[in-house]
Amino acid sequence: MDNIRVRDIATIGGGRLFSWFTRKRSSADRDRNGQRRLYIPEDIYRRMILHCREERPLEACGLLVGEAGHVVAGYATDNQHRSPVIYKVDDLQLLEVDRDIRSERQEIIAIYHSHVVTDPVPSRTDIQQATWPEAFYVIVSLKERRPRVRAWRIVDGQVSEHPVVVQRHLTGQWKDLRKAVRQAAESTAESDIP
Repeated sequence: MDNIRVRDIATIGGGRLFSWFTRKRSSADRDRNGQRRLYIPEDIYRRMILHCREERPLEACGLLVGEAGHVVAGYATDNQHRSPVIYKVDDLQLLEVDRDIRSERQEIIAIYHSHVVTDPVPSRTDIQQATWPEAFYVIVSLKERRPRVRAWRIVDGQVSEHPVVVQRHLTGQWKDLRKAVRQAAESTAESDIP
């Protein structure tokens, strides 16, 4: 795993992710119907929605990190396509997340993106791009005033919904890797210098 090269990693939303990806599973991570659940701390859930709103009218995308369906950190990333209808996690930011989590022995367990004017259901394009069967695909719909969030697994074109459990009063780590946000912060800091 330490010898991962850029060509070994294809971007989320456009190819296979990591050939080495494995996932620990537990029966405690499933509901009564045998569906896997995705647990997201309330703080990360709110930041994910805020990120999606900030990027509107473009689709936002990012990564949720943890283990066995339990999210402990979120990463806001740039949509490399800069599009209102398709997303792709920025390649360099994906590598940065990989470096961050490797030492913590965590995994990318979910990819989130927004649907600006449609329901939180995978589009035909989302299904075609989904080549990472172990991941949850979280969709945040901004179609209505109140955002709606749903989680999916997409395996060989087959789509199944899985419950999202927001863990109230829990926090996690959040990192905003977006270049546009960093550039704005840097220019603001420079303008503050007398």
